[in-house]
Amino acid sequence: MTKAVEYELGPIEISRGIDSLDDIARDSLRGRFINHQLGNWLAKYQGLTARGTLRETEVSTIANLLGEIKSGLVSSNPESQKLSSEIERWRTEGVIPRRKLVLQVKSPPVESGVAEKFTELVKKEDEYLGYNLREGEHLLTLLEDILKSAEAKEDTMFIHLAGSIIYYLKIKGYKIGPFARRLKEIEKSKLGIKNAD
Repeated sequence: MTKAVEYELGPIEISRGIDSLDDIARDSLRGRFINHQLGNWLAKYQGLTARGTLRETEVSTIANLLGEIKSGLVSSNPESQKLSSEIERWRTEGVIPRRKLVLQVKSPPVESGVAEKFTELVKKEDEYLGYNLREGEHLLTLLEDILKSAEAKEDTMFIHLAGSIIYYLKIKGYKIGPFARRLKEIEKSKLGIKNAD
């Protein structure tokens, strides 16, 4: 390493130095060989912190960049070991990486109790079926009654229950086209759902 810089670095030169160190860090992340560039940078800016002209944010930026670069240096390479030692020396001069502040956008709150509400709905439907599904009655007959209730009543349970029965009958091979179309019309009317599938 060469002697410390003999001239006072102004804000523009410091800014350029940070930019060039950022370029070196980017090259390092891309897997490029940066030992020569880094060696020149460390030599040029050696003693920079001792002058006390750096702002806290500049020290923090340099420290974080040097920390990133150091983590990518090949430890088995003698030249890399020297550069790593030099970065450590900078740390002893107060150029210590700070934790990066990561701003996170809060996710919209999930509706509380949605699972409990669904469970309650399923229990209610089970009770309704237990009470209304008479022995020997075909499910299509009950579906007809449920669709009538869905049209006449405000309780959306009937819409959900009709949808469940229609889907069950569909996977069992029944022709449910007229029932499905009727349910779509009810959904449009009661829930404002357009193009319901």
